[in-house]
Amino acid sequence: MTIVDTIAPIFIIIATGFFIQRYGFLRKDFFEEANRFVFFFSLPFLIFTGIAKSDPSAFGLGTVASVILPTLAILILSLVLGRLFKLRLSTLGTFTQISFHGNVSYIGLAILFYMLGEDGLRQGSVMVAVLIVANNVLATIILELTGSSAPSRHWLRPFLAVLRNPVVIASFLGVFVLFSGMRLPVMVTRSMTILANIALPMALITIGTSLAVPALKKSLKLSIIASILKLFVLPLLALFSSRIFDFPAGQASAAILLLATPAATTSYIMAQEMGGDAELASNSVTLTILLSAFTFVAWGLYLGIGR
Repeated sequence: MTIVDTIAPIFIIIATGFFIQRYGFLRKDFFEEANRFVFFFSLPFLIFTGIAKSDPSAFGLGTVASVILPTLAILILSLVLGRLFKLRLSTLGTFTQISFHGNVSYIGLAILFYMLGEDGLRQGSVMVAVLIVANNVLATIILELTGSSAPSRHWLRPFLAVLRNPVVIASFLGVFVLFSGMRLPVMVTRSMTILANIALPMALITIGTSLAVPALKKSLKLSIIASILKLFVLPLLALFSSRIFDFPAGQASAAILLLATPAATTSYIMAQEMGGDAELASNSVTLTILLSAFTFVAWGLYLGIGR
């Protein structure tokens, strides 16, 4: 199976969602409720079961470093570039978070499963747990410092929102079950697995419905720069760090693919709610999703996947 055969179905499902929404085959309310279902039920179970089935040794310092070090490096680089471009503060914060805040839960898990298989999904679930917490916390701090937020909003509110995130909660619960040695009843784990299996296809369809292709002309230049940082420079930094610290091949591949994911849809929501540049965030999310169809092929070929 070639790398194109592996990746193409993922983006065909995303395109299916786009055309379903574009031609009104289903009501917009349906996709909003479907997204809520995936976010609050199916996806948390996917994260939880993936972590709970992992090898505890996968939570070593190397696993964390393989995704956190490149993320911090790109955060600093994007801040420096933003200052050189003389961006206003609200745009600077959004530009920065777009450069590192990837869609690791929806697209990332799908890419790991279809490109690296069950083993890749199990190991990647650990990295996803780390990235979900780190990305949301870092994005919150950046937007809090740069956004034109309302004075009535307490500064602790965004951090509390992170702790209430069902995916973050599922990550912590999965870690607890993994290290406590707790064994859940078979009927419970099988029920969770059934719900978890709904997450990836439904998530890809709902991502397709969120694409705003006609609006791409706005903030296009800055969106292109942010896309290059997110889809190429960030995974390239993961490649360099994996060689410097001699990470195992499987771990390095998972880290590179996760960091090569397009910008997270939640980055638009956060920019809108925290006084960032919502237009730039929306355009960058759409552009990175479209471009990632090609960059994933390039990274897959480099990593020798599908040969």
